[in-house]
Amino acid sequence: MTGTYETDSPFMAELQEGSTINVNGGDMPTAIWNLIISKRDLTMYCRPYKMKPHRYWKVTDVKKYFGIKGTGDKLLANFTALFNDVMPPSKEA
Repeated sequence: MTGTYETDSPFMAELQEGSTINVNGGDMPTAIWNLIISKRDLTMYCRPYKMKPHRYWKVTDVKKYFGIKGTGDKLLANFTALFNDVMPPSKEA
């Protein structure tokens, strides 16, 4: 199942901008941090638990930021395609 996403999204702009935050003593691009956290949140929202990660979380905000569309499994497939394009799966796992 392949997914689609917009290449001119706020996420892509932030990724190219290169701003960083400190994570465990090292610098990490804020766009990558948002990608990792959003993977956790969307998986929890779409898959086994069907619940929002916290009270103020909105799936619409995630869709706009990453430039993805869909509902349920289609939304997760589109996000996963973006995730795998930005952070290819490691060969160690």
